[in-house]
Amino acid sequence: METVQFQSYVFSYSVYGGILIGILYDIYRAIKGRKRSERLVTSLWDVLFLFSVFIVIIWAVFSSSYGDIRAYVLIGFVVGFYLFEKLLGRIVVGIFCFLYRSIGSFLKKTNFILVFPIKLLCSFLYTCYKSAVLILGKGKIRLRKVRKLPKQVIYDYKKYYNLIVKRKSKKDHGN
Repeated sequence: METVQFQSYVFSYSVYGGILIGILYDIYRAIKGRKRSERLVTSLWDVLFLFSVFIVIIWAVFSSSYGDIRAYVLIGFVVGFYLFEKLLGRIVVGIFCFLYRSIGSFLKKTNFILVFPIKLLCSFLYTCYKSAVLILGKGKIRLRKVRKLPKQVIYDYKKYYNLIVKRKSKKDHGN
């Protein structure tokens, strides 16, 4: 049989767990925001929120009552969540939304500061690459002509062989 002191301890722990769930819910609302997103993203955020609520409930129940779930434990979670949302919900949502926007804008500025030199370097390297292609592109045409030169020489040799041989033989026979 549980004492009233132990039950009040477990109830207060479950109220505390309900307050933590309220904080998690406000963080979830601040991150999710008022914008519409894809169903998959929304579903993933919902699953992440439910998983974190599950962790808080398991933590509160096992650390206070060794895993015994009674009606007053569930009532404690509901009371804690309700009190948090009525007393501090709007204030905390405003704070979390402000923090989320501030951190997002800071990361965008930091991203710009960090990425701008890399983009500049990439554009410089791309320009160098394009210049090299233009310069070597003309060289490629010359190289193709040089590569074709032995074939052209062999073709011309075969073409003019008979003519050259006939001239030599006429000169040799004529003298």
